[in-house]
Amino acid sequence: YFKAFTKQFTTGENYQGADRELQTVRQMMIDFLQNHSQEVRPPACPPLDPVGSSDITALFAKNSHHYTAIVFESNSSYIGREVILDMVQYENIVVRRALNSDKALLEKLGVPSVPSCYLVQPNGSHGLINNLKPLRSFFSSYLKSLPGVRKKLLLPLQLPAQENKEESTETKVWREFDKSRLYMADLESGLHFLLRVELATHKTLEGAELKTFKDFVTISAKV
Repeated sequence: YFKAFTKQFTTGENYQGADRELQTVRQMMIDFLQNHSQEVRPPACPPLDPVGSSDITALFAKNSHHYTAIVFESNSSYIGREVILDMVQYENIVVRRALNSDKALLEKLGVPSVPSCYLVQPNGSHGLINNLKPLRSFFSSYLKSLPGVRKKLLLPLQLPAQENKEESTETKVWREFDKSRLYMADLESGLHFLLRVELATHKTLEGAELKTFKDFVTISAKV
């Protein structure tokens, strides 16, 4: 893990879960982000803690310029936090999660089971989103399809102004990279990190690990 805006050189902090399964790693990362203290929380990370019943009720009392989606779920569910992180890059929508502990509120809102997604419209009208499978992919896809919900525009990064202003008065911007292409710089960077940093964390390689490394070198040499 590398902290946001780190200025000094660091090899990062190592966090290891029970296994290397994708779901385990994802959940470990989510727990890590949620447990960040407010002072060191990455600035782009939204709040992941559940909201209370009073906060939900307050949402219904006022109009807003954006949608608010509330994922009702059990305490052990990660779907709400996954959807919150899915929607970070989208504007005109805010996603929150709430636990199913307040049974009276769930009954009042007509939430029969969890996980469920409840939507508050910009005009204040609200209701349960029906016919959605209780999966992260279905919740996120539906919210992205709402009218007015779109990816935030990222302005191109501007390069620092040249010292010799007489030479050029034009502002240069970064070129958009082609996502369909593979860049040699990325390959070189990846190989350099693997061989000079990751490999250096192993004092010895033997058995299956050594064979894997030999196979990797063979393939790299061929291609």
